[in-house]
Amino acid sequence: MNHARFLRSIAVLVLSVVVAGALPACTATVVDRRPPIPSRPATLPEPPTSPPAAEVWPKAVFTLPTRLGKGLDVDPVAMLSEHEALMVTTFAMRLRFLAYDRRTQRHRVLATAPAWSECDLCFEIRSVAVGEKQIVWTAGVYRSERWNQGLRHVELWSMPRSGGRMKLMTWLTGHYDAFPLQDTLTVDGDQVTWRGEGASYRIPLSGGKPQRIDETPAPPVRLPDTDTRSMMCGVEWCVSQLMPDVHELTTVVIQRRDGSGRTTVPASMNSPLIHDRFGLFSPPYVEGDVVRRAGSSALLYDRCTATTARIGTRYEVEGSETVQQGSPGQKPPILFWKDRGGRYVVVDLSRIPDRPCRS
Repeated sequence: MNHARFLRSIAVLVLSVVVAGALPACTATVVDRRPPIPSRPATLPEPPTSPPAAEVWPKAVFTLPTRLGKGLDVDPVAMLSEHEALMVTTFAMRLRFLAYDRRTQRHRVLATAPAWSECDLCFEIRSVAVGEKQIVWTAGVYRSERWNQGLRHVELWSMPRSGGRMKLMTWLTGHYDAFPLQDTLTVDGDQVTWRGEGASYRIPLSGGKPQRIDETPAPPVRLPDTDTRSMMCGVEWCVSQLMPDVHELTTVVIQRRDGSGRTTVPASMNSPLIHDRFGLFSPPYVEGDVVRRAGSSALLYDRCTATTARIGTRYEVEGSETVQQGSPGQKPPILFWKDRGGRYVVVDLSRIPDRPCRS
């Protein structure tokens, strides 16, 4: 054996061979050069306590039923007015849009899906947008024609805001196009804009052929000097999460694309700001601490007032109800979740004053 080669090998690995009968047994010892994990301090950072959203913005928080009429399960979609909510059936084979009046606690059917859609996944609502005169939505559509071979595509539909017949406006994807997992829909004046995965179109509300939109590249983002995770940006504002050390409190960073206006918020699980203003975050926790303290399932942060409020149900042994976002549009959307009493708690973001942002 080459003696020099043996000395170089033993600096990395110590190998001892033990002969037991006819079978050799080997044990290896590897030197671990990673820094040791700090021991758990006697006192960990305490996450700040935020008041519930109903105390911070009482005019923006209210409840809605989860069932209407003869047991119709519904989800809220958007607010048609201060007191009237747009809702959609969730488990009915033939989908319906309904308007629910919070004052009278009565509802009315605005529109019902066509008869051919009465089958599983034949008419799946994806995105909804509310305009001044019309309600538009995208639907994942499957029709059981023999030639269809089980392929689905995306269609754009509309109906009068006051209610009436559903109308097919156009196809957005074909049978053999990639079926987008997500899409967004907004109404701007007399046009509707659809953004799928890899394609964007603008369609006149009066009808017509979709016009492809050539998206302009977003301005570059100036990254923070500190270590961050997955920065995500809206039009002007970006969100990222700092990489905490062990036994430190998790923190989210909010800044403009150019790096200005930087602020930190005790939170976790970042996502882009809603309308470049509201942050829907998970509560902060201590990195490396296996004990999660009781608290709400989510936090709502308002960039305009630097205010954080507690939303969602409180953590329980079996988990908590997820906070969902209503349909986007020209106005900030609603957020909603089920409370323990079986009703939806709704936060109407459009009713939170924006005066500090405009000044």
